Amino acid sequence: MAKGILNNLFGFNEDADNNVFDQKNDVKNANPRKVLAMSDKRIPDSKINIVEPRIFADAKNIGNKLMSGNAVLMKMENVNANTIRRIVDFISGTVFAIDGNIQQIDDKVYLCTPKNYAIDGDVKQQLYDRPESKD
Repeated sequence: MAKGILNNLFGFNEDADNNVFDQKNDVKNANPRKVLAMSDKRIPDSKINIVEPRIFADAKNIGNKLMSGNAVLMKMENVNANTIRRIVDFISGTVFAIDGNIQQIDDKVYLCTPKNYAIDGDVKQQLYDRPESKD
């Protein structure tokens, strides 16, 4: 009885409590085979882009890919040393701004990742420490 008086005083209704319980049971009894259509326009969460910049102006495109959350593997085999230095400097600034990571994989290959990627260890060291298979 005291519970009923307090509920009425504060505006609670015992029937409302029962309705909440009934709604929970309705959810449990819902048809589990109901299929909802998903959009085919889903965008993958993350990508790794492989790019081969030729000139310094290509660095802006690489920076945009990093800022949109994609990792970039830069292969600069056909670029002179001065341009490589300029591109790496520009991308290093972009990587710093997005709290990412840049790692040199080979002489002219760099892996640049945004914050949501984790690079485990030194990729270059792992690449060269791998035992060669002898046929």
